[in-house]
Amino acid sequence: MKVFVKTPARLHLGLIDLSGSMGRMFGGLGVGIDSPNVVLEVEQARGLIVTGKESVFAAELAKRFFEVYNLEPNARIHVSEVISAHTGLGSGTQFALAVATALARLNGLDVAVSQLAVDMGRAKRTGVGTAIFEKGGFVVDGGRKVSGGVSGFPPLLFRQFFPDDWRFVIAVPNIAKGLSNAEEVSAFKKLPSMPEGDVARICHLTMFKLLPALAEKCIVDFGEALSAIQVITGNCFSHVQGGTYVNKEVADTIAFIRGLGVYGVGQSSWGPAVYGVVERSQAKGVLQKVRQHLSRGVGGEAFIAKGQNKGVIVRVTK
Repeated sequence: MKVFVKTPARLHLGLIDLSGSMGRMFGGLGVGIDSPNVVLEVEQARGLIVTGKESVFAAELAKRFFEVYNLEPNARIHVSEVISAHTGLGSGTQFALAVATALARLNGLDVAVSQLAVDMGRAKRTGVGTAIFEKGGFVVDGGRKVSGGVSGFPPLLFRQFFPDDWRFVIAVPNIAKGLSNAEEVSAFKKLPSMPEGDVARICHLTMFKLLPALAEKCIVDFGEALSAIQVITGNCFSHVQGGTYVNKEVADTIAFIRGLGVYGVGQSSWGPAVYGVVERSQAKGVLQKVRQHLSRGVGGEAFIAKGQNKGVIVRVTK
């Protein structure tokens, strides 16, 4: 038996509540995108054999899976494509769930994706990446309960297809990568409580501008709401990242993209990935200018991505 797995990537578009005053923490907004991807194939073997890209990390993930499910290692894993780690595109969750899903299928285990995420050490704050792995599209989760400590898998509150005619122009400046998992945990501990007024504003923007604009395919309102949410969220993280965005180069890149007439801009998670929301007809022209901007400065890569409205692709062959 062979199991083929191909994941989406994700843009994390903001957190909702860092205060927990209503009994829930975090909550998140995000969207699946069609590129880059984690692509791997798993087949039966004696022991554990891992080849291809990020083989050390893939082996660590596989060992965790076998330990959690009390199984003897029995797989050959080949990783042909990866999402660059710590760039803000969801690499950790997509990679972990890709490995776990493939090994579960290989071993005939029927385990919910949310449970796989917990068992693989993901979804510690939001379930956005897990929902995108499973379903794709634009998603909102409802945060985690704070009574007795932050717990429970975040419930998926909303999922909507992302419009086919909209695109993201994504730039990844060639600067220090975003935070690792351990660094992220430390950073969250240092965050001050989020003002309830900021939480209320994010909720208002989400419920009465962002989501209606998505449903009605109004890119102007969607972009305005998204940019505003990004600024509020970024300001709440300024205590640990030094400003609304993670550093000056990222802030400059966002300002440049905003000046190109895009509809919305933001930083995905801890960055350094940033994005502009555009109509399909704009995308190539904006991409060319963003690449020129990067080449004149710190360098990096830029690409066009569309929303991915389906989750992971899994193919099993005998």
